[in-house]
Formats: sequence, structure tokens, C-alpha cells
Amino acid sequence: MIDPNRIANRANKNSSLNYDKLFPISKHSMPDTSLLPGFLPELMNRFAYYDRNAVNSLMERRERIIKSFRKTFDQELQTKKYLMVGSGCPSIFDNGFTLMRNYGVPYIPASAFKGAFSHYVAQELEQDNPIKKNYKFLFGTGDNDDNIRGNLIFLDVIPKSYSLGIDIINNHFQPYYSDEKNEKAPNDYYDPVPVQYLVIDRGSIFRFTVLDNGNIGDDLKQELEKSLMDFLGDFGLGAKTSYGYGLFKKPK
Repeated sequence: MIDPNRIANRANKNSSLNYDKLFPISKHSMPDTSLLPGFLPELMNRFAYYDRNAVNSLMERRERIIKSFRKTFDQELQTKKYLMVGSGCPSIFDNGFTLMRNYGVPYIPASAFKGAFSHYVAQELEQDNPIKKNYKFLFGTGDNDDNIRGNLIFLDVIPKSYSLGIDIINNHFQPYYSDEKNEKAPNDYYDPVPVQYLVIDRGSIFRFTVLDNGNIGDDLKQELEKSLMDFLGDFGLGAKTSYGYGLFKKPK
């Protein structure tokens, strides 16, 4: 395990490199996992000063891409609370974190954005909603060898400005959950075990962009804009959305 006292000397501007290389994925290389909480503040400090040139470069590339297509949705939105993306990724910590490999900034992959919104359309919208009626036309399908390419093009959700924080989960019955022999009951006399994890803090601004190839009519485009805002404002992206994570609003 890397010595936290050496992190400051070895860290560079790319947070993805810091996370993947300075912190090994395998817990077997660490004799005492109780030391992990002490590494999170160090990790957060490494991510706190992101490379603004990288963010500007991302924004410039986004503008060039948009010029080649027709915009359906292009909004800069602010996190209402926290945002947690990539919690299931392999990590030495209890929860992973998604960082763009080359730019070192947190982001939401386009596949996650598209998948979550298409699920929202399929499960939450009424049958007579124009978006649901045109589901295959917009999102495509690969069911039963009926491969149809969708007309919507989702791009990665990239940050314009962001800050990081640390949140916790208090496990109250850890001995009960870790008991493989089922000999312990979930009693209140167990001490809570707080688990810390990194989050993207409230007030961070991300850019959401959805394009089309010119085949989507204006009426359907307006419905898409409205539904995307409803989805991002009420259902959200990432983990723990039922606790208010991953929800967005227009910046003040």
C-alpha cells in the first residue's frame, strides 16, 4: 500500500492516474483495512485541484461535435445534492469512482445516460406519450435480431466546474450481516460502523448533450427536452437517487 505521506510528492494533475496508480485496487496488499478512511481526505485533496485546461479542452471538443449534428438537448445543469457515479467499479475503497481516463475529471458515460433515460421512458411515461410511441425510432432496439439504429445520439456528461466531498453510510448491524453461520441477531447494541466514500458535491455543474441526425421533428424535440428535464430533476443519474443523489436543476 502506498504511504500517504508520499502522495503529495508523487501526485500529478491527472486525477485518474492518481486514483488508479497511487491507490492499488487489491485490498490484499494492505495489512490493515482500518487505515482506509485516512486515505480518503488525501484522495479528495488530490482531486480538488483539477486541471482547468483539460475541462476547457473538453468543452471546445463538445462545441466542435455539436456543429456536425442537430442539437436536441444541450444544457448545463447543477447538482441539487450529491452525485455518485461508478460506485460499483473496482476500488480499494468500499465504493468506486468514475473518472475520465485521459482528462482525469469525473463524468457520466453516455451509455449510462442513455440507458437510464430510456428506462425512464419505458417505465414512467404514459402509453400515449409521443416519446414512448416513437421509442424504437429514438433509441433503437436489438431485440429478436431486429437491429434498429436509434436517431438520438447521447454524449458523455462532462463537468464544467465541480468540487468533491465525503459522505458516510452507518452500518448498524455489521456483525449480523457478516455472520456466515447465522448465529448473530441484528441487535441495537452493536456499534455503528461508518463507511466513508467520495461524492461530487452539490452545486457542481455538468453539461448534458443529446444530438440527432436531423430526422426528429420539432414537436417531438420539444417533448424530449421536457422529458429530459423532468427525468434529470426528479429521477436522476448514478447511485442512491432515492436519497436525493444525482438530481439536477438549472443553475441560478
